[in-house]
Amino acid sequence: MTKTKILALIMAVMMILVSFAACADTKTSEEPTTDAEIVTDEAENTTADTDVINVSLLKGPTGMGGAYMWTKSDNGETANKYNITLDTDATVVGPKLMQGEYDIAAIPTNLAASLYQKSQGKVKVIAVNTLGVLYIVTKDGAVDSVDDLKGKTILASGQGTIAEYALNYVLESNNLVIGEDVTIEFATEHAESVTKALAGGYDAILLPEPFVSQINTKDPSFTVGINITEEWEKTGDCTLTMGCVAVNAKFYEENKDAVKNFLADYSESVNYVNANIEDAAALIESHDIMPAAVAKKAIPNANIVCYTGEEMKTALASCYNVLLAQNAKIIGGQMPGDDFYVDTNA
Repeated sequence: MTKTKILALIMAVMMILVSFAACADTKTSEEPTTDAEIVTDEAENTTADTDVINVSLLKGPTGMGGAYMWTKSDNGETANKYNITLDTDATVVGPKLMQGEYDIAAIPTNLAASLYQKSQGKVKVIAVNTLGVLYIVTKDGAVDSVDDLKGKTILASGQGTIAEYALNYVLESNNLVIGEDVTIEFATEHAESVTKALAGGYDAILLPEPFVSQINTKDPSFTVGINITEEWEKTGDCTLTMGCVAVNAKFYEENKDAVKNFLADYSESVNYVNANIEDAAALIESHDIMPAAVAKKAIPNANIVCYTGEEMKTALASCYNVLLAQNAKIIGGQMPGDDFYVDTNA
């Protein structure tokens, strides 16, 4: 064989090998994803789990409004994914919100202001979710006006909270001197007030919802004699705000759209609870917030709302002004700055 033929044969073999290699590359690109690539995708999905918003709701009215949202979140039907914790002690919630363990929390309005002062602005407020829920309950209609409280002993709970100062404000505005015209005896907690009231011996009992409904369920002769919210508002252009939704400031700055979506979900939930009492009561019980029978009675008197933007700021500021005069410590020593109020509508 001549050198020319040998060279041609070598070139032909090389062309065949290159062709096989090209085919092999094409086949590889069309095959299913490898195990290594699947693992990478799983890792990316795990990272996406950090998009879950950690939310704290409290047992009682501050949590009732979120029950429908909670159910929808469990079903994957909300704008965001929520990891919701039901807490019973707001003082435990505060540090977790400041430290970022909770992103959003439903807490008393005075606590939100105190946390803002204490943390130097690391906690802000995005909504009012509960107005006044305080009532004077009496047995057999013994009291039906503030004047009727003169000479009476009031059993109350919530010493050092809005409950105490709201009662003081109403009594003082009606020229009743505490310790002279009216005696107040404090129980350690609302449940203790209910127990003592059922045992007898008290002219009037200051209770918030849902404990008003709870005592009426146990003994229907206990009824509402005075609506503290109505009496508060008679004294001037002021709204009694007791519950709010607060946010970790850093979380808000980094997740403004998610917080806006949360408020849309929460507002829808509040509207649903107020408009569908029986169904909402069942949802409230399913999340262990309170029994459905109590929730059904409590919802109409729980003043569950979702005020945002200027409406929120106006309501809170008017309430804080009254509390500031009563005891500045309850809101952290001074009025919150404008940066405390987050207007997600802006």
